[in-house]
Amino acid sequence: MEELWDQRWRALWFVAFLGFVFSANYTNHGPLVPTLVKQLEITFAMAGFLTTAIFLTHGALQIPGGALADKFGAKKLVTYALFIIAAGNVLIGLSNTYYAILVLKFIIGIGTGICFISGARYVTTFFLGKEIQRAQGVYGGTILLGSGFVIYCIPQLLPLVGWHNIFMITGGMAAVLLVLWFFFAPNTPAAATSQAINWNSVFGSRNIWLLSLAQLATFGEIIACGVWVNTLLIRSIHLHPKAAGIIGSAALLLGILSRPLGGLILDHKVMSTRRLLVASSAGLALGFVWIGFSSSVIMAVSAIIFTGIMAGLPFAGIFNAARDNCPDCPGVAMGFVNTWGAIGVMIFPPVIGWLVDTTGTFLSGFFVLGAVALISALGCMALSLADSYMVSNIEPVARPE
Repeated sequence: MEELWDQRWRALWFVAFLGFVFSANYTNHGPLVPTLVKQLEITFAMAGFLTTAIFLTHGALQIPGGALADKFGAKKLVTYALFIIAAGNVLIGLSNTYYAILVLKFIIGIGTGICFISGARYVTTFFLGKEIQRAQGVYGGTILLGSGFVIYCIPQLLPLVGWHNIFMITGGMAAVLLVLWFFFAPNTPAAATSQAINWNSVFGSRNIWLLSLAQLATFGEIIACGVWVNTLLIRSIHLHPKAAGIIGSAALLLGILSRPLGGLILDHKVMSTRRLLVASSAGLALGFVWIGFSSSVIMAVSAIIFTGIMAGLPFAGIFNAARDNCPDCPGVAMGFVNTWGAIGVMIFPPVIGWLVDTTGTFLSGFFVLGAVALISALGCMALSLADSYMVSNIEPVARPE
């Protein structure tokens, strides 16, 4: 409807804040790991399962979350999800046992998973034409902004407020946004008619499977890279941990710029979606191998910057192409694609760790990342997105999707 189109920029502000807040709440435990290990008397392996717990449900909720967003409207789904995130983190702030925190992280993943896919669906409700690429890229950038925000700010706040209050603060951010979202975010309509999901249009689409591979190689692998790159810099180049943290975080934080940049590239028709995905995946393959071979600070910094940029460029193209390929169930299609990104987050870090333990070097682990990215580049050459590209760049009509 025309009313939705008129509210698109206001909607973008709200979904940008959403990306920032929910991502801050799924990485807020990362900088606290040494403190939690000491205070709760747990091992680092046990601390690692906090990430596994949240991403397990986060990934599992992508497809059902997308289906519910299609049926009931993205705004309603986000409202419930923000409540789960806020309540879960406040309860962690009141907890003193590892297993209570582990269970609550598992529950919070339900909220972050619904928020992620509903946010992507929210964008497609208000935007059409070439502007949708730009808007989706901005949304993707704010997700990495929230993740990076807590990585930098929590170490500064921890000595002042303690680890319990860190979870109270991040949960409070979700609670504040919940109130603002409920009362002021532009509303999204529920489906006009209740119809069965056309699963064949998702599972039977070659494009959807290839887009899933691209999401696995970009989001899944760049998170895995972020998990291990600091250790690589410390062990292979002998950097101080603080310096390694600053340099290594660029692999993720550059997505704040490169995700919107990818949207602008598609917005201005500099490249088609297929060509951007092929070029970015091939660039990632080069970047991961480059990082693995790094033997100096300059070489490592250059490789990390290049890889971080390549990982962020495809975000808007992947999710908008998924929407265009399944116009009857766009939320389900986007959720299916992102499920594979979450699977990558759970699989690649332990695989790299096992290879490091086995070979004594990071080179083999980053070779695996490079190989998967190269497979993605070759696969994306088979994408058939001519119709999708035209749909994504038509002039807006009266009734957005």
